[in-house]
Amino acid sequence: MIRIFNKKLKLEIKIDEKADWIQFNRRDYDEKPFVIIEFKEFNFPHHANSCNDCKGFINSFGQDTVDWCISYSDKVFRLDTSEIGKGDYPHNEIIVTMSDYNPGTKMTLVFNKLPTDKDELKIHLKNAELIEDYKQCCIISDLINE
Repeated sequence: MIRIFNKKLKLEIKIDEKADWIQFNRRDYDEKPFVIIEFKEFNFPHHANSCNDCKGFINSFGQDTVDWCISYSDKVFRLDTSEIGKGDYPHNEIIVTMSDYNPGTKMTLVFNKLPTDKDELKIHLKNAELIEDYKQCCIISDLINE
C-alpha cells in the first residue's frame, strides 16, 4: 500500500499499487530520488475536485513545505512540493492523458533532500549550523521536535 500523507493537515491518500490499473515505479536509489505513479483510465485532478485529501495534496504544489510524505515497502520519504512543472529531470508533474489510447494520469513525485529519520535530521541540522543556514536550521529543528 502506498500512502501519501500530511500529519499536520491530517490528510492521507492510500493507493493500492497491486491494483491492475495502477503502475508504481520507484526510483528512490537515484541521485535525485523520485517515484512515478500511473493511474490507467483515472483522472486524478478531476477526482481531487471531490476529495479533500487529494485536493489538499494537489494544492500543496508550488508551496515550499516539508509536511508531505510518501510511504511504501516500510520506507518513508519526504516529498518536495516546492514546484511543479518543467525543470531539471526529474521534476514534479501531473500529466493527464485524455485519448482512446492509454488514457489516465501519470504523477512524478520528487523527494525532498531532508530525511524523515530524526537521527539523520540531526546530522543535517549540524551541517546547516556549520554553513550558518539559519532558515534551514529552524525547519530541521521543527521536524526533529515533531
